[in-house]
Amino acid sequence: MCKIICKYSKTGNLKYISHLDVLRFVQRSVKRAGIDAKYSEGFNPHMKTSFGFPLPLGIESMGEYFELELNEDIPPEKFVERMNAVMPKGIQILKASKTDETRSLMSRCTYAEYIIGIESHKINMDLLNKLLCEMLEEGIVFVRHKKNKKKRTTSKELNTKDFIKFLEAEKSNENKAKIHAVFLTSETGSMRVNEFLTLVSQMAFPIDYSIIMKVDSLDKNMEPIL
Repeated sequence: MCKIICKYSKTGNLKYISHLDVLRFVQRSVKRAGIDAKYSEGFNPHMKTSFGFPLPLGIESMGEYFELELNEDIPPEKFVERMNAVMPKGIQILKASKTDETRSLMSRCTYAEYIIGIESHKINMDLLNKLLCEMLEEGIVFVRHKKNKKKRTTSKELNTKDFIKFLEAEKSNENKAKIHAVFLTSETGSMRVNEFLTLVSQMAFPIDYSIIMKVDSLDKNMEPIL
């Protein structure tokens, strides 16, 4: 019996499936791979799996994580081989390791690292760098709108400096730039990439096109979870 932590990718058209669908997909793949997973006891037993923070729909990632408890002692490299054989190219396990960590996986995922490519016919690197510096240091207040259970819209003021750990931009060519960003992830709130891009569009220059890749999930020391 052992517990395995896995780092996996979510790319291509599968970036549009929900977090719940990914959970179900992984559990079905475990069954198809013939891996002896551990189940909870009780009237409605479920496979003992846990995941990191949900990835927003439409964003690709090379750094998602899940943990799985097993009734068998399987080498991590064999686990990866058997799982990837029954999983599509859009979701592949990149690495795995045995773990005896007792803290929840979600509590260990403190930051999310992104590479954001932007394109604009009015790109201005001076304005962009000034804005990124302001977001980190003084902070910029923005409003988040959310619908409650009664489908009423509520609004809340938030500050970028409470949610952003690192920002750096470099110009790719005349109309393109790349932004390296690290956002805090927590149960109390996180910076959303679409909110960040909206602020750039409103306060620096209009963004004509963007492409987002989540690089990894990081722990409190800004190191990859695995």
